[in-house]
Amino acid sequence: MHASIFRSSFTLLMLFAVLSGCGGTRKSTTSAPAPKDGMTDVQRADVTYTFLNASKEKILGNWNTAAELYADVIRKDPQNAAAMYELSNVYVEQKKFTDALFFSKSAYKLDLQNDWYAQHYAYVLQRNGRFKESAEVYVQLIKRHPNEEMYYLELADAYVYAGEFEEAIKAYDQLEANFGITEEFVINKCRIYQQLKKPEKAIQELQKLITADPRNVEVYGMLAELYQVKGDTAKALETFLQIEKIDPENPFVHLSLADFYRTAGNKEKSFEELKLAFQNQQLEIETKISILGSYYSLVEQYPELKDQSVMLCELLVVAHPSDPRSYAVRGDFLVQEKKYEAARVDYRKARDLGSKDYSVFSQLLFLDSQLQDWQSMLTDSEEALSLFPDQPFVYFFNGIAKQQNKKYAEAIAVLNTGLNLVVDNPELESSFNSSMGEAYHELNEHAKSDQRFERALELDPNDATVMNNYAYFLSLRGERLDRAEALSKKSNELEPDNTSYEDTYGWIMFMMGNFKDAKTWIEKSLLHGGENSAAVLEHYGDVLYKLGDTQQALDYWQRAKSAGDGASDQLDQKILQKKFVE
Repeated sequence: MHASIFRSSFTLLMLFAVLSGCGGTRKSTTSAPAPKDGMTDVQRADVTYTFLNASKEKILGNWNTAAELYADVIRKDPQNAAAMYELSNVYVEQKKFTDALFFSKSAYKLDLQNDWYAQHYAYVLQRNGRFKESAEVYVQLIKRHPNEEMYYLELADAYVYAGEFEEAIKAYDQLEANFGITEEFVINKCRIYQQLKKPEKAIQELQKLITADPRNVEVYGMLAELYQVKGDTAKALETFLQIEKIDPENPFVHLSLADFYRTAGNKEKSFEELKLAFQNQQLEIETKISILGSYYSLVEQYPELKDQSVMLCELLVVAHPSDPRSYAVRGDFLVQEKKYEAARVDYRKARDLGSKDYSVFSQLLFLDSQLQDWQSMLTDSEEALSLFPDQPFVYFFNGIAKQQNKKYAEAIAVLNTGLNLVVDNPELESSFNSSMGEAYHELNEHAKSDQRFERALELDPNDATVMNNYAYFLSLRGERLDRAEALSKKSNELEPDNTSYEDTYGWIMFMMGNFKDAKTWIEKSLLHGGENSAAVLEHYGDVLYKLGDTQQALDYWQRAKSAGDGASDQLDQKILQKKFVE
């Protein structure tokens, strides 16, 4: 019981301390209110008690309860400006600015000399978009406190928001007259003059700052830009060169000059300045990467920029040799040029320098795939899995690598794990299923293989690669040839002149006993690049044999053997026995 009384007494003491703590030279409004005349002592005590409880709830962040209690104070004491002020603050916290405006105005009108009420009223007016009225409040505050710098600044801002730019200039002129020249105020005036389309006035303001500090390169930069806006290119160039003279190591002047010369149509000079900026180690790498980003999107449209991008990438690496981002950016451009070997060297360098950027590893895996370096893909994907265990693409590449390294059961396991991470990406989900279909085929688990291919096509019905692979596997088994024929036909319609798809369709015709159509389609495949494929050459030999041309068949089987990997295990027997072998 005593502990509870102690806590209540302590809370009241803290509230009195907080409520009486604001003040200074201005009139405090957060002390307990003085009820209107004519109240009984009991009424006064009730109003004070309710106000204190409201303030306690406000301190605790219980806004709704605080609002109800402050409103109760106002009902009991309609002239209580402090309660109106505090209720308005509560509404501001709740972002109920219309309600806040009514009570802030009421408090202000009840006590026009109270600076806290005035400031709060001006603020709430602005939150309601009534900037001109807010400015009028600050005018009154300045009359009472002509040496309060903040009020002039607030007045100027209110005029700017109200679109009263000339009045804002006058406020800044008063500031300058009372408190002297300040860079922030002058720059603000300069921006207002630009808004008023008075560049000459803006230039005059900046020249005041240069007179006060002749080595302020930032002000020179703004001045040069103003000359450019005004169309005075000679003055702009003169100003840029002055910056270079004052601070020759400043990389931003070279960027500005690059932009100046580009605008003037002097592309050669522009690029020379850009190179100087890139060589400067003081220019942060983020800015350089941003510039190169604009090149990346333009190189395909303007091939003449390719040489520039290559040179800038080289300068980036020289200026920042220990930053992995330098090499990653250069790698991006090399990929764009399809220089995959060189690009992979750069991404590996970025990785070796400690990059943990997912894009670096994903690009590495993409390049391993493009280069068909399955062992590197296996190694790189294993490392990527340890860093990005929630990225399905990494599991996909790891599964493909294991599949290519004939670790089919392991490939299925990792692909299945990655598949469970795919969210709202039907195409990727389809790729996982088709890859698992290929792995199951290699394990002779044909029912599971077919199930995965069918699921892949449900997810992406127009994936020609999946159609072709599924159809080819069915044809190799001699099963469901009607389904295989339909899939293969559609894949060729979707992507005509594809040597692999044409060979598949030809082989399906072969398996269906339609040897003339088989010959026609495999000849198409040979025409579109199949003459270098051991599988296509062997298939053509098989067709020729079935059509009675044994000598030509033997010739194509021998060419298939010379073409390298890809032929069937029966090829040597066909050549030896000079006949088709199942």
